[in-house]
Amino acid sequence: MIKPSDIDDVSWEVLIAATSGDVAAMGRMLAEDPSRSRAGYFYTPSIHFAVREGHVDIVQMLLDAGADPEWNGHYGLSLAEMARERGHEAVATLLERTRDGRGRTAQSPTREDHEIHNAAAAGDLKRIKKLLDADPSLLDRGDRAGGTPLHRAVVGRSRKVVEFLLDRGANIHAIHGVGLGSSGGFGTQDVQAVDLAIWGGFGRRQRPPVWRMALRALKYWLWYRHVRKGQRPCDEKMARLLIRRGAQYDLTIATALGDFAQIRSMLDKATSRIAEQRPNARRPLLTAIEFGREDIARFLLDRGADPTWPDLNADRGGSLWEAARTGNRPLVELLLKHGADPNGQTDSGGNAVCAAKTPDIRAVLEAHGGFLDPFDLVWKDEDDEVMRRVTADPKSAELGCGGVFTAVVTRGKRDLLQRLLDAGIRVPRYVTGCQSYLMEQPDMLQTLLNNGMHPDTCNWLNQTMLHMLCRVPGDNDTVCARMLLDAGANISARDDDLSSTPLAWAARNNNLPMVEFLLFRGAPANLPGDKAWATPLAWAKQRGHKDIEEALRRAGATA
Repeated sequence: MIKPSDIDDVSWEVLIAATSGDVAAMGRMLAEDPSRSRAGYFYTPSIHFAVREGHVDIVQMLLDAGADPEWNGHYGLSLAEMARERGHEAVATLLERTRDGRGRTAQSPTREDHEIHNAAAAGDLKRIKKLLDADPSLLDRGDRAGGTPLHRAVVGRSRKVVEFLLDRGANIHAIHGVGLGSSGGFGTQDVQAVDLAIWGGFGRRQRPPVWRMALRALKYWLWYRHVRKGQRPCDEKMARLLIRRGAQYDLTIATALGDFAQIRSMLDKATSRIAEQRPNARRPLLTAIEFGREDIARFLLDRGADPTWPDLNADRGGSLWEAARTGNRPLVELLLKHGADPNGQTDSGGNAVCAAKTPDIRAVLEAHGGFLDPFDLVWKDEDDEVMRRVTADPKSAELGCGGVFTAVVTRGKRDLLQRLLDAGIRVPRYVTGCQSYLMEQPDMLQTLLNNGMHPDTCNWLNQTMLHMLCRVPGDNDTVCARMLLDAGANISARDDDLSSTPLAWAARNNNLPMVEFLLFRGAPANLPGDKAWATPLAWAKQRGHKDIEEALRRAGATA
């Protein structure tokens, strides 16, 4: 692994101890601060490395300190699945036992939804009755993403099905697990049914009939748009139903529903509740701002809410970002007065300066130390300011998600690209994030290669550009791969995480066009030193990619 320039020393030590299996070092660091168990970098938690290497003692230590037993960043597999891929059965068993002990719903072992999940989402009460009469164990069965029939019924807004499932004994407190569709970062993990009623189903909501959509639009036009601005709970009636039936009703839920009297009562009885967090990391202050409940937000701040407490997808708090995004200058100023961090990042949303709805809010944030790096400025089309910044400080070109060039290429800014190159700015040898952006425009990739970009430019896990092209098949994969190889890219480079060559990556990801292209360009089907589970053929067999397995065997693959 290559130490990224923007990771702190302690987090790096945690990652190294997890990778190397250094029990003494890990024990010392966790004793000093148990929250270090959740340290990571670029969607990769420290437990990932301990699981990857099969260090069961380190995995246990991290779990005991609070590490997530399932979430595995954007790798597309749960930690237990990754452990089994590498033959670490004891680690996989430990992870699953911990998951069950924390109340999460296990995803379907077949990676498929059961018929009961589809029936619940569709509101098909008759079918659900028949299925449960035949097999009562289906009541809390997990779907492909770790959701129960109750979760699916709430997403589908079927109150009759929700009532029936609860009458049958469905677990109203069931916590959505981590499965397909959620291991990429933004998913439904750790939400309960009441969360789905308030915040929606993260893209899995059933499409309502046209007449119902038209009725909602009419109601909005005639009434809701005049009541107040801001987001509304997804299905408030459903949320109230669930609360009556015993769903968790904490400060965050009360805030989302605007129950001011209950909020005041909760805090009068226990002031410590101001720091409450939902299982999925949502907090009351951000929720108040999210739903346009400014009076509640001000009350929570008066009662001691800290806008820098970690929120969902915002390690330094998301309240200021949300207030800036919605253009609420008085609230922005109030949050800053209470210590909000204008440079706190919201995942994939930048900081509050980046989110600012108006120039005056941006100016207020910048006056309090808020800062946009050249990467952010590219997205705001402030190209002249980009040039001023990188000319004054060339190292600033490496800030942001992979540096200024990743933003320039994905935005297709060819003129700015040339201006940067003319000023002597170059792509660094190591690009720690958003690496694949550099290959979204083949002509711009060629320009970068012609101007000194290394064809084996890689990220912190030594995953090269060629590796990146061997993930999900894309339109320009072979075009860009040809450019890289013609420029001297190593066709057999192994990365640090999968210990695999680009050909093995393509086999693992069922990318047949890239498998065929790499074989045509001379990629060896058998390579001395490959780990038994990391060869192209091993990946194809393990993942059941028959066409790729046949192509590899024709090319001479034997293991």
